[in-house]
Amino acid sequence: MLRLYACGKVAGLNALLLTTVGLCLGARPAVAAPLYEFVTTIPIPVASSNSAGTFTGYDLSTFDPKTQLYYLTDRSNNGIDVFTSKTNSFVERIGSGLFAGATPSNDNAGPNGIALADVAGGKLLVVGDGPSTFKTFTLMPDGLTVVGTPRTTSTALPGTPTPPNRVDGVAFAPTTNKILAANNASNPGFVTLTDNTTGTVTRLIKLDGTGGFPNVNGDGVEATIFNTTRGSFFVAVPKFNGVGAGGVIELSASNGDLLHTYDFNAMGLSGGCGPTGMAQGLGAAMVVACGDSPTQTIVLDPTGAGTIKSVPQVSGGDQVAFDPKRNVFLEAARFQPGGPVLGIFDGATTSFLQTLPITFNDHSVAVDPITGEVFVAFGASTASNPNAYCPAGCIGVFAPVPEPGSLPILATALAALAMIALRRRA
Repeated sequence: MLRLYACGKVAGLNALLLTTVGLCLGARPAVAAPLYEFVTTIPIPVASSNSAGTFTGYDLSTFDPKTQLYYLTDRSNNGIDVFTSKTNSFVERIGSGLFAGATPSNDNAGPNGIALADVAGGKLLVVGDGPSTFKTFTLMPDGLTVVGTPRTTSTALPGTPTPPNRVDGVAFAPTTNKILAANNASNPGFVTLTDNTTGTVTRLIKLDGTGGFPNVNGDGVEATIFNTTRGSFFVAVPKFNGVGAGGVIELSASNGDLLHTYDFNAMGLSGGCGPTGMAQGLGAAMVVACGDSPTQTIVLDPTGAGTIKSVPQVSGGDQVAFDPKRNVFLEAARFQPGGPVLGIFDGATTSFLQTLPITFNDHSVAVDPITGEVFVAFGASTASNPNAYCPAGCIGVFAPVPEPGSLPILATALAALAMIALRRRA
């Protein structure tokens, strides 16, 4: 957006042109990052196995900017729902009926966490499931066509806690062709490293305080991501030894060795956190949602010994997404005091920009960096929490607020300045 400011004397056409290109007009950006608004909803087809006919059980999502496809783990309809941002519509459901679905116990439900990556000849889709499994799908470059039979990998190895329960967060390291899977509902939580070529689990890491790893007890582990700048995995840890604000651990993408522990309390954090979702920005820094905190979200820069910054305006989040084109972080904050919100941060300064209301328990968010549209799964209405947007559940779509075009403003400014110049000559 351009703002026009009054200028001093204008002497002739050359001065008129100079003012137009910037100095005298005072043209400058009104805000570094865009503001957003709710624009539409996308209905979700109901599978024949979904006797309730509503969209209530789901977990996380991801977006592929190359195909502009949005992928959501849908427990109610037992599959991976795929939507296109080109027309804001449903495209297909991958892996229908292959997952645990919306089981009575969330500890063994599925599908859960999701990761998508470009690989030779197409794409790799990795999805956490219950009980203690994850599935890998090989996709064609279109991101839709499944090649061959999906592979199921069990993380319930000898020595794992009993019961191991579901795999939640999953991450893929393209540099080592390894998959990190996190069993967050076991006691203690644990992670496994799998060779994607063979489907063989190469390492089991019990987070029980042995071998230099922290003890997460029954508080589990949350998001797992591959940090492209660091070339390593990061895992969100809600608590260390059952106390404190929790933090993040960094693991080698090659062998799972512990590289660093970022204990938020030891780093000077005041108040709670309970890390859940994470998203990497343009550099190594990550936004970490605080599922247990009513007061903040954390920005973690792992450079050197690591530093943290608190953003107090948004809290109680789960998944976080990042738009690299606009340099904006977006957080689905379902436990925000006062009601669930979509929280938005400037990626350059990590300063707070905006919150927008969403619906009860919304905890999934993804963004299309091409259009800027943001996708939030809206669960169906409940007796105590009605969904006014779509009572049966749907996808809510938000978009950057359109800015007025620069050329019409410049044309108006030119005409006005020309009239001033002519009048002064008369």
